[in-house]
Amino acid sequence: MEDSGEDIAVVGIGCNFPGGEGLENFWKVLLEGKNCAKQIPDERFDSAYWYDPDNRKAGKTQTVKASLIDGLNEFDHKFFGITEAEADFMDPQQKLLLECTYRALENAGIPMEKASGTRTGVFIGLMNRDYETLLNNSPTTITHYNGTGTAMSMAANRISYTFNFTGPSLAIDSACSSSLVALHYAAHAVRQGDCEMAFCGGVSCMLEPRVFVALSKAKMISPDGSSKPFSNKADGYGRGEGCGVVLLKPLEKALHDFDHVWGIISKTAVNQDGRSVTPITRPSMAQQEELLHRIYSAGFDPSHIQYIEAHGTGTPVGDPAEAGSISRAVGKARHPEEALCIGSVKGNIGHTESAAGMAGLIKVLLMMHHETIVPTLSYSEDSASIDAKSLNLKISTEVQKWEKTGPAGRAAGCHFQPSKALGY
Repeated sequence: MEDSGEDIAVVGIGCNFPGGEGLENFWKVLLEGKNCAKQIPDERFDSAYWYDPDNRKAGKTQTVKASLIDGLNEFDHKFFGITEAEADFMDPQQKLLLECTYRALENAGIPMEKASGTRTGVFIGLMNRDYETLLNNSPTTITHYNGTGTAMSMAANRISYTFNFTGPSLAIDSACSSSLVALHYAAHAVRQGDCEMAFCGGVSCMLEPRVFVALSKAKMISPDGSSKPFSNKADGYGRGEGCGVVLLKPLEKALHDFDHVWGIISKTAVNQDGRSVTPITRPSMAQQEELLHRIYSAGFDPSHIQYIEAHGTGTPVGDPAEAGSISRAVGKARHPEEALCIGSVKGNIGHTESAAGMAGLIKVLLMMHHETIVPTLSYSEDSASIDAKSLNLKISTEVQKWEKTGPAGRAAGCHFQPSKALGY
């Protein structure tokens, strides 16, 4: 499915990623090239008990590190009109979403009172259910708040309820692409009039070890907890957590209202690999290329794209496949002396899974705002897993000025596996 037509403006942003809450802290992490991976504290779970370097050991994880946010579950329930009894049973993911939605409203300069009662939509991507697992481990303590505190639908519905939004409100789980798929449907809803504006975002929190164990058995997780995009040292991805939310409005309406426009969403598209590759977790270069061609072939010249924020998890199979598809669809459309720049935020904050697409989008919006391309960590030409020169790609290893070129000004895209691409 693809969506084109009326341009959509991003008019507000709220986020909390490893390295500190808010846009300023996130930008500092990106600009300084900080790797936020650290030892998993005992408040999350006893990582020493669950750890074993031998991947063959049953019930064990290969890593004790991840990129975590500070102050998880610190929540001013009174500010949002929620009782302490109910807040105790709320998934921290719901709390992060409420806080980041408020920050996005604040960033857009829209008072809560003015937004209340509006036909505003909410589209949220999430996949991890750690808190539900923890609560249900103790059946005798289950209350009527368990359902509203952990249901996937409530991650979106609680935002609508708390802020009194009356537009469509839904949660989407398409794994790592969840938040960009949410963006796709949010933009579609705004374009066809289902809502006058829309919040979309993604969230992910790590509270218990079982997903770590599963990823270790699948040989997807890095023992040192860090993602190494497009590097031959890549040994799986490092997990990260966080939350990002953006507010969308029709561009025409945003300009009429004198909103600050962070960026413009011109076109989005979604597809699926089908059965083109095996096993089910393996990415399809052909389907990624097909999706990118659809994004950039209809009235949007791929040679004008200056930067693509890639999925770039740091896996030996995924990164080369993705680089190949981007090269064929976009990189080769550019002049050989003007290689397409690509990058990945996962070297900084890990793979935030269902929030990863939003982290990549916000990174690109910040780079546009600051007119600066930030480095991708762990990559060097000497240790690359791809032949960037032959692909007509380049990966920034240092801070550099982002110059305006072409009729589109600064134009970029976000690309996500499995099967998601965004052009704007």
